[in-house]
Amino acid sequence: MNHLHPTDETSERAALYALGALEGEEVQAFEQHLEEGCVSCQAELEGFKTVVGQLGHSATVGAPRNSLRTELMERVKNEGQGSKKDDIPHPQAKEGEAGLTFVRASDELWQEVMPGILLKPLSVDKAQGRMTALVRMAPGVTYPPHRHTAPEEFYCLEGTCFIGGQLLHPGDYHRAETGTIHHETSTKDGCLILGSSLQITKCLIPYPPNG
Repeated sequence: MNHLHPTDETSERAALYALGALEGEEVQAFEQHLEEGCVSCQAELEGFKTVVGQLGHSATVGAPRNSLRTELMERVKNEGQGSKKDDIPHPQAKEGEAGLTFVRASDELWQEVMPGILLKPLSVDKAQGRMTALVRMAPGVTYPPHRHTAPEEFYCLEGTCFIGGQLLHPGDYHRAETGTIHHETSTKDGCLILGSSLQITKCLIPYPPNG
């Protein structure tokens, strides 16, 4: 079926295909759909390909840290022993009755998901594909434009964050509905945010600059 206009579903499939995130039958189905001559999906795909091609040029080039070689050698050693260090850790129930989860400030769950952006999962709902987590952004960090395929919520705890065209201060709340676009998410002085629906591969899809 050809689409006259892109929908949230077709945009998501085109974005995931451009990122190489579709697998198996999904890839075959999308390619067959393109071969059938859907102009709308082809245009969406070309736009996403442009953005994906620009991602590699968006990072700032800098000299590596002196400790980088030691860290890399330690990581290689851990991987050789079957370590899961690179996986985002999931919080586990540690105290209290069944069904109660506690995550302590001292729990080492922080993981760098992008340069200058750390994520600490607090809870994960696999059925809904939803995560609640703390996100810490270093001063001067900017997250690229993206379209939401699920609602996303933010509560600013520390610092300031420019998001959705507004500057959030400690105590400010922001919600982005499905289909909305964040043109820029950035922080000048660094920030700590409590967020929900932060699984990037499902909720944050880059979009073409011309929208």
